[in-house]
Amino acid sequence: MSDEGEQIVQMEGTQRGKEKAKRKRPPMKKRSEVWNHFTLLEDNPNKCMCNYCGRQYQCHSRLDGITNMTRYLKTCQLYKTFREQQSGSQQNFTAEGGEENASNFVLGKGWSQDTCRRTITKMIIMGELPLSFVDNKGFRHFYSVAIPQFVMPSRRTIGRDVMELFLEEKAMLKSLICNNKQRVSLTTNLWTSVQNMSYMVITTHFIDSDWCLIKRIISFNAIKDHRGKSIGKKIMACLQNWGIERLFPITIDNATTNDIAIGYVTMQLLAWKNDDALVLAGQFMHVRCCAHILNLIVVLGLGELHASVAAIRNAVKYVEFHLFDVMTALKFQAAFNKMTEVDKSYEAYFAKKENNVRRSSLTALQESTDPWVSSMAYSMRKKIDKYWESTRKINKMLIIASILDPRAKMDFAKHIFEIIFGNDNFMVEQMTKAVKDLLNEFYDAYSAFSACSTPSMYSESGLNGSYGGDDAFLVARPFFGYARKVSIQNESKRVVSEVERYLKDPVKDPINLKLNVLLWWKVNGSRYPILEKIARDVLAVPVSTVASESAFSTGCHIIDEYKSSLTPAMVEALICTENWLQSKLFANLVYNLQENIKEQMFHMELQEELIRSQALTVEAVSTDIGVMDV
Repeated sequence: MSDEGEQIVQMEGTQRGKEKAKRKRPPMKKRSEVWNHFTLLEDNPNKCMCNYCGRQYQCHSRLDGITNMTRYLKTCQLYKTFREQQSGSQQNFTAEGGEENASNFVLGKGWSQDTCRRTITKMIIMGELPLSFVDNKGFRHFYSVAIPQFVMPSRRTIGRDVMELFLEEKAMLKSLICNNKQRVSLTTNLWTSVQNMSYMVITTHFIDSDWCLIKRIISFNAIKDHRGKSIGKKIMACLQNWGIERLFPITIDNATTNDIAIGYVTMQLLAWKNDDALVLAGQFMHVRCCAHILNLIVVLGLGELHASVAAIRNAVKYVEFHLFDVMTALKFQAAFNKMTEVDKSYEAYFAKKENNVRRSSLTALQESTDPWVSSMAYSMRKKIDKYWESTRKINKMLIIASILDPRAKMDFAKHIFEIIFGNDNFMVEQMTKAVKDLLNEFYDAYSAFSACSTPSMYSESGLNGSYGGDDAFLVARPFFGYARKVSIQNESKRVVSEVERYLKDPVKDPINLKLNVLLWWKVNGSRYPILEKIARDVLAVPVSTVASESAFSTGCHIIDEYKSSLTPAMVEALICTENWLQSKLFANLVYNLQENIKEQMFHMELQEELIRSQALTVEAVSTDIGVMDV
């Protein structure tokens, strides 16, 4: 064969080789479902990557197989999230026993990592737990068994989640207050933590559009000192932070610094542009905490008995240590409560009168022949008169609140005045007239607020639209002022008749203690449109600072000696958010009260069983000793 022929044969052989290479058998298609979730690496066909999290695995067909990939897919968090999104709200979880045991399957509905993480954040807040609780070994073991696919966040992440939840809840509450242009009442108090830092709590109180009484902590901030101006500045900063433009009274204790604080807030609000920031120029801004006053009176009275009280307390401690416990004391309490039913003379003693006054009143005790009792009653009565002397020093707006109870109205107020002033008809009539005049003043003020907030044909924009140019508007301005004046006067006349109509309408049955006053106004408020607005503000005014002081109990748990390193911002977030979540999740107070009673009864029964078992044990031991002696 010639060289040329050999070259042609070689070329044909090469061509056939290329064609044979082209006809090479294609790679076998992956038949297992697991390959729907993994992708071979281009640079290494013996390795693959998870389509969800990117984790790589060896996948040689003969050496590795797909067992490791199948096992991993069951624990891939991102794959589980993908399945939730694709298949809806149901998926299967496997407990510790593995897939082979059908009883280990648990059906989870709507599970998600984010939801579980948010729930743990709420648990830590409402349980007043430390942020480091997520590092607790026992808790980690529990969730690893209960929810093995859940990835527990770190304490730092939980801290960020707390702040995020705080801001979300705050935005919702702020929207509720601002959108309704709610007029709110406040309570406030001061507290010093184990950090030796002073904190000031502010709680807002209002009745919402559905006539539900709302009370929420809106501030728990550190304050540099207890001076009146510092307190006033904190209140103003809180109002501005929350966008609150309309304020009703502030309930606070009786310290002189608080008078200064109330004065500062009043002056600041009077300088605001909106005319309805205060009612009646803030004349009734300060409501003195009745619980604080009663505490002062009781402490003063007990001070006279200090030595005797100390002796009794020591005796009780001795008896409690040697013989009794708290449950035994509670049994005696129940016995005293039943004395009114069993021993009529016990009840009659306190019902009898001395010098035409009940024995249980301070007025009667002042006339006691026992100098010790007389002195104590005189001191306590003097303290009462300092704050509540014959109702003249009481914030009369609280009497207005009683008038707005359809079971009481003006008749009940007059009845109380008759009890207080006795036969002094002049004082009874004077106080009755003063309260009624104040009620009419409130109506006049709220009528003016309504006239200003309601669009009118006499509005400045209407006049400006009717006349062209500034000169024409200046000419029309006097008529505009006159028109507004007539409108308010007419509205006031209508309001006065509304007041009289409410007072003359039949009083609801006073014996009906179950009457829900707020529900009554919700149903009947349309008959008294101006009174309804007053009732919504007045009936929300608290008479004590208990709502704010309860925050200090929470503060003691959150800022204890083990958690004293929390920043003031985190402390506020924890306390406020707990208050808001508790209000939302456990709004049924009656149900909660019943549950608390059941729980207390359960513990009492357990304690009684313990006492009985201890008594039986002592008896058995005594018997054994007796047998041994014999």
